[in-house]
Amino acid sequence: MGETIIGRLKLRGADLEPLSAKLRLESLLSGAHLASLGLPPSATVCIRRLADPRPGMLPVRQLAVRPPPLWEEAWVKALRAQVASAARPAQGAVPAGTEAVLFLDRAELLACLASDVCRGTAALNWWWRGLFPAADFARCMVEEWLRRPEYVPAALIHVASRRETSLVAARFSEDEARVLLARVCEVHGLTALSLVMNEPLSAGMESVAASTSAIEHPGPVTALRPAPPWESWAPETQSLGASIAHQAWIGVSLMIQRAPAVMRLAPFIEAARAWRQPVRPPRETERREATPLANSPEFEPTQRVAAPRASSATGADSAPSPYPLVADSPRRAPDALERALAEAAPESLPIRREAGPRRVTAAPRSSSDLGTLTHAPQSSDGSVSAATLDSIVEARSTSIAPTASEQVQAPVDSGFSPSSTVRLEPPSARAWGLPIATALGGLFYLVNLGLFLELYGDFSQPRFQGLSLSIWDFVALVGRRLLSDIRPNDPVWTVLAQLAGRRPGEAPGHGFEPPHTWRIRPAWLHAFRAAEAHPWTWSVTGGRLRVRHPRGFLVLDVPTGSDDTTAPHPSTAATASLDAASVVARDAVEALLLNELAPYGVTDMAWLELGVVPAPEATSPLERWLAWLMPYVRARLARALGLAPGEEATLERRVFAHDALLHLTATHVDVVLSLARLPLEVRVAGLDRDVGWLPAAGRHLTFHFD
Repeated sequence: MGETIIGRLKLRGADLEPLSAKLRLESLLSGAHLASLGLPPSATVCIRRLADPRPGMLPVRQLAVRPPPLWEEAWVKALRAQVASAARPAQGAVPAGTEAVLFLDRAELLACLASDVCRGTAALNWWWRGLFPAADFARCMVEEWLRRPEYVPAALIHVASRRETSLVAARFSEDEARVLLARVCEVHGLTALSLVMNEPLSAGMESVAASTSAIEHPGPVTALRPAPPWESWAPETQSLGASIAHQAWIGVSLMIQRAPAVMRLAPFIEAARAWRQPVRPPRETERREATPLANSPEFEPTQRVAAPRASSATGADSAPSPYPLVADSPRRAPDALERALAEAAPESLPIRREAGPRRVTAAPRSSSDLGTLTHAPQSSDGSVSAATLDSIVEARSTSIAPTASEQVQAPVDSGFSPSSTVRLEPPSARAWGLPIATALGGLFYLVNLGLFLELYGDFSQPRFQGLSLSIWDFVALVGRRLLSDIRPNDPVWTVLAQLAGRRPGEAPGHGFEPPHTWRIRPAWLHAFRAAEAHPWTWSVTGGRLRVRHPRGFLVLDVPTGSDDTTAPHPSTAATASLDAASVVARDAVEALLLNELAPYGVTDMAWLELGVVPAPEATSPLERWLAWLMPYVRARLARALGLAPGEEATLERRVFAHDALLHLTATHVDVVLSLARLPLEVRVAGLDRDVGWLPAAGRHLTFHFD
């Protein structure tokens, strides 16, 4: 299913013309069908030597498209024997005389190469000479890490498990560490953090050590540079010395694997800025003159408030859409928020207890198209403990990074206090890399649906700020509502939970804050132009304006601003005379309606029909959001698959109920399906398109067909 490379091929025979025999043998081996060896498609297997399993059977003296079936069968059997006995360099020392080695993915390969280079054993291992012939392995290691930054975080996890972080970091220069940090942030969609890390350093702050001694102060002076915000999750950075670039690269990369959602929180990004650009403390005399006493009449505690962010009109990848699927929800009071964080805090990371009352620094965020941002409670010295941030992540699945303007307006005074207890890796109920059989392999087609609807960005849009809901939870939530039989014992649900990083017992969408309004994106209606001959139905009940498309999904569900606003019944509006107040109310509703529908090209009430549009039946904000989304998803899938009205019930059989093998590693999700059972409609609709790298998920998703 991947690429097969033969480094050296020896052919012995009498009366053979070398060039012709070489070309014929290459053609024969290229046509050989290699059956699945039970490995992840992302795996790399290096075999030192493999003898001809059936000598004399290959027709090297004549043209042939593929080898004889008996030879192919013997060839696959020999390969399987080699793979079964292959050593895993990532799991420990390779025994002498090993004839095959196995790397589950590129991250393992990069980590093992770096480890061998640091130990000085790379040139002694035959597989590196085969993978990188005639190469300076030290230079090759640096170039490979720079070339594949999406694998660097997972590779550093392997390196850290061997306690070789500082040795590997020393192989990279300051400039290389800065470049690698920028590339890692870019491919993982950490745009805001990348901007902070690329800010020019102030004079005298080029290293951690320099920042504490660059300026002379009378009397005792505390360290100017606070602890880095990743110290609790990545204690390995404490052994990296004074290099700002190396500490940032290693700390950020390890956190991508250990606490990916924490990195997108505004307090974390601001703490990273405070660590990178520490503030020079005033002299003692300046501090006494400039700072009023707490009991002085002129002392008034103030709260810094961020100005609303202006929406940007440029940048397709980063500009928010004016038609949100997730909007800001009302914030809870600080006390309620703190109680929720304390309840959600994991036991594996202790919460720092501060003496005295806790204050919360508000950094309001203007209305965003893609969700709300939870602000962490801070201690009396302005810091945010690592455990508090981790508890926010457990309460909110994921969060979107702020823009550069928000970062300037919502500063955090210092970083996080280190913790002696660190949760290194998320728990896993099953080892990565083992093939997992499922009867619902088609569920992974829904990832392409999320990309088509621009809820998430693909590898070409690493800066795209998509839905704050995990894409794997999106697949689980939408898939459960499209299936008539969800097959709760199918392993795919456990796989999706692991990929989303959910704890045991947590439901999909845990921590996701859905919107309280619904405005469908105008681009979503392009596929339903033919239905525009029919009027759209609208109604105003319970203080909400709702508009339904002829295909049955809601275009709008927004508040009118008054809880008692109700549109007149159609028959009453048509026959009864209205008093002045009713006329004013009707005109106001129609003005609001046309204003809301203007982006969809609706400019006249003749396009609309007053009727009954019931409210979605939902018991929670998440259920309400899904009740808005799912009718459109069903209509869009039915249209893409060419289903006639009433055939939506066949979606399960046509799209989702397909046997598949799932291969999972720290950086790859490979879905292997049967080509013979692939419906043509799925191929035409593009649902089986190879996704490739998913910045929001930190993994490659690839479909394979046998």
